Amino acid sequence: MVELIFVIVIIGILASIAIPKLSGITDGAKKTAEIATISAVSTVLQSANGEWSINEGIFTWGNKRASSELNSAGYPTFLSNDNNKPFKYVLKNDDGKFKNVSGTANGVITSGSDYNISIFTGPASNAQNGVRFDTSAPNSDIAGKPDKNDFWIYASYTDANKSCMYNDKNITSGDFVLIDVNGTAATNYSGVSLICH
Repeated sequence: MVELIFVIVIIGILASIAIPKLSGITDGAKKTAEIATISAVSTVLQSANGEWSINEGIFTWGNKRASSELNSAGYPTFLSNDNNKPFKYVLKNDDGKFKNVSGTANGVITSGSDYNISIFTGPASNAQNGVRFDTSAPNSDIAGKPDKNDFWIYASYTDANKSCMYNDKNITSGDFVLIDVNGTAATNYSGVSLICH
């Protein structure tokens, strides 16, 4: 009986050590997957823009999308018409882990003629079940790595004659930028806007 109690205690100790390590591995996988997905989307967008820059005719980009869907800066305003699959136009397999949280019916926030942006969250930056804050890091935040209060801005258009900024980041047409909210404060997506001058 005593041996059985010792075995149970040892299993409990091992579980208390292993479970946090496994959740750390899951968080790392979410961050890596999110960054890799955004990188793939950005590559498709830059490729479409490159084709638009040199091609005067009709061509396709992404998942057989028409060149007529590109705006005056050579980027698509919409990356999908499906709310559950926001990257349907650019990824062959959009698994629905990203969400367009722009807060408008068409998923785009527009301010006059200065810019068009969309706001996305992914598996790591999801406010409900994203990556927990790293309490060992300064301000519980690791810079450049998405966590549950961070988000991504996609600028389908910015006025080329103006400088458009979000906080300290310069945003230009075609940029897909991680907005790394410092600390653990909740994010209000409806308050996101660029300042262009």
